[in-house]
Amino acid sequence: MAEAMLRHPYPTVEKGGDLAWGGNQGWLKAPLAQKYGCGVVAATDLLLYLHRYGEGWGSGYFRDLPEGPIPWEIYDFYADRLRKRYFPLIPPFGLNTLLLAGGLNRYFREYQLPLRAGWRLAAGAFWQRAETMLRRDIPVILCIGPNFPFFWQKHQLPLYTQGAEGSFLAEGGTQAHFVTMAGMEGAWLTVSSWGRRYHIRREEYEGYCRKHSCPLYCGMAEIR
Repeated sequence: MAEAMLRHPYPTVEKGGDLAWGGNQGWLKAPLAQKYGCGVVAATDLLLYLHRYGEGWGSGYFRDLPEGPIPWEIYDFYADRLRKRYFPLIPPFGLNTLLLAGGLNRYFREYQLPLRAGWRLAAGAFWQRAETMLRRDIPVILCIGPNFPFFWQKHQLPLYTQGAEGSFLAEGGTQAHFVTMAGMEGAWLTVSSWGRRYHIRREEYEGYCRKHSCPLYCGMAEIR
């Protein structure tokens, strides 16, 4: 797989001197969003990035967005409005893939942006489509599906951080979760989750979807 990275800095959020790499759902005020809001955070990060750096993809929604790191109160204001208008959360599942794609399309229509979102399953030309989006400088919302058909099982996709010498260190895992992809390099994907920069092995994602989840529950929001 060729290297493909976003061309501009990923949005950062500041709270009490701490910087998050993208939104951190734990910093959101609404208890529902803290528990189930990973999809809302992924969509907020995506739309913030398009507004800041997209050619003709800005909107009046973010007209008061400050330069540099975004104070968490302002990020929460934007994310909460997006949740209420475009990305409703349904406990205990949060935001499903169809509501996510539909909310993006409603946003694009209302702000007259020349973009269209659809949900692409984790199969076929999946990685080529993700690479195409990154080369267009569009972040990729990636879904790590739940365990299926046994939802109560605890299999997880490993997450990694990168050490000082470039080595990758396992640091927990996740399932039933949205992350936002900012780059692909060889076997590794760079993603934002809970306001942190993580890495995912492409082969492990494929294996998790096939063995412990289902391609119907995994995939990405493809934007054209």
